[in-house]
Amino acid sequence: MNCKVRTVVIDGATRMCPQGRGTLVFASRHPILTVGMTLERSGVERGDRIGYEQAWVCRSDRCDYRELVGEA
Repeated sequence: MNCKVRTVVIDGATRMCPQGRGTLVFASRHPILTVGMTLERSGVERGDRIGYEQAWVCRSDRCDYRELVGEA
């Protein structure tokens, strides 16, 4: 039997940053700039937009590490 266990992470959870050795904080709605030229039904091009993704974000001022959490 092959079962996958899904781990739930809550906002504010922390772990060590692999890049700057600071603290990563989990955010369920981290703003991400999405860039695209998608054609909608009306034929109007859609430009840059802000989307929100789950991510681990380093809180150190000297580090800009971000790790998006993909859905499995």
